[in-house]
Amino acid sequence: MAAAAVGAVALALAVSWFVTRRLTAPVGRVAATARALATGDGTARTHIDAPGEFGDLARAFDAMADDVGHAEQARHRLAADVAHELRTPLASLQARLEELRDGYADPSARRLASLHDQTLRLSRIIGDLGELAEAESARLSLHLAEVDLTALAGAAVTEREAELRTARLTVRTLPGPAPLLVHADADRLHQALGNLLSNAARHCRPGDTVTVSTSATPAEALVEVTDTRSGHPR
Repeated sequence: MAAAAVGAVALALAVSWFVTRRLTAPVGRVAATARALATGDGTARTHIDAPGEFGDLARAFDAMADDVGHAEQARHRLAADVAHELRTPLASLQARLEELRDGYADPSARRLASLHDQTLRLSRIIGDLGELAEAESARLSLHLAEVDLTALAGAAVTEREAELRTARLTVRTLPGPAPLLVHADADRLHQALGNLLSNAARHCRPGDTVTVSTSATPAEALVEVTDTRSGHPR
């Protein structure tokens, strides 16, 4: 009887240890994964596929970690996009102000008004930084109105003219019908065209040609920015 009692106690202890380990191991793994995430390991996951509440906890934790990783990637993309959006008008402003400073251009009312417009666009971009939720989900505010696409394309070329000339590029404009009216946000279109022209100034080779054209069909209006690499259109 004494031996049976000892055996029963030993069996009970073994079963209790096994059950406890089965219950606490998933919790320990979740805790270890949480510590790894806190130290910067964005790839840490529990990888627990267990039934019941512990399995639900582990799967919910892994889903949360995935969401955090996606949010971090979106934040990095947003920071890169903001830097690009600010760099483009600043580069144009710098080039045109250097021309005025060095005496290569006269400080005419038209040039000063163009520089002022650039600062207003910069102010609007900076204002968008206060709406990070809209920026991240591509829901930036739009101010829609009737816009002359041909005139807008010409103004964008004029504002980037100094930057393109500094890069020793030839710029051609092929205006389409005037006025070419579209229902759009003039500042956003101007911003997009400015980005394309600044990209051309940074990445084209001296002597390349940048062409800006507008055209229309019965169904749509089109503005195109093309450049040449070694004489071939792109």
